[in-house]
Amino acid sequence: MQLHASFRQQRRHLWLPALALAGAALAGCSSGSSKVVAASPAGSATSGSATSAPAAASGSAPAAPTGGSAAAPTAAPTAPPGSDTTGTAGSRPKDACTLVVPAQVAATINAVEPLNTTRPDAASDGSPVWGCTWGNRQSYASLREVAPGILASAKADPAKSVAPLPGVGTEAVIATRKDHAHPVAFFVTGGHTYEVEVVKDRGPGDAVNAGLEAAAEGSLALVFAKSLGG
Repeated sequence: MQLHASFRQQRRHLWLPALALAGAALAGCSSGSSKVVAASPAGSATSGSATSAPAAASGSAPAAPTGGSAAAPTAAPTAPPGSDTTGTAGSRPKDACTLVVPAQVAATINAVEPLNTTRPDAASDGSPVWGCTWGNRQSYASLREVAPGILASAKADPAKSVAPLPGVGTEAVIATRKDHAHPVAFFVTGGHTYEVEVVKDRGPGDAVNAGLEAAAEGSLALVFAKSLGG
């Protein structure tokens, strides 16, 4: 019996170190876990949520003021549809015969009888021609728009002499045949080219009235150009 009791006592003494080692291991684990928790940053949970916050939270435009002090800019006013914002006091009328009264033309060309007004015929392609003729049975004066090439051809024609008309439009000349008959004035204004012709006598064309006709054409060209903005 003593031997059996002694043997059990020895076995108990062998368990004690093993239990001590197990207790130390458990203590180490619990202390280690506490160290991990302590090492974690205090704001680790909030820092993670901050990185996932929407980008609009930083750098977004400030909210509009509630008082309405910074109103949005209004659009610039526009002209009503169909209105003419480029017209000037000297813009061209639709009817060329309204530029001057017949009495003014009659005085310029020294016509004795009253003058009537007529509009030029359409061009060969049917398009209308802007112009007017003030005339009677003996004499007339006419104004009409022509192609720019007509003026260029008149200046380049060797059978004509060309004299400038200063102060009329952007360009103006009188082209006369070399026999000094049948002068014709041309002037340019507002991007259009015009021809002014005066015939003092509807009889045979000669140089008898060429001087009077050229002078009347120059005077009328000046009046017409001013009325057309030039």
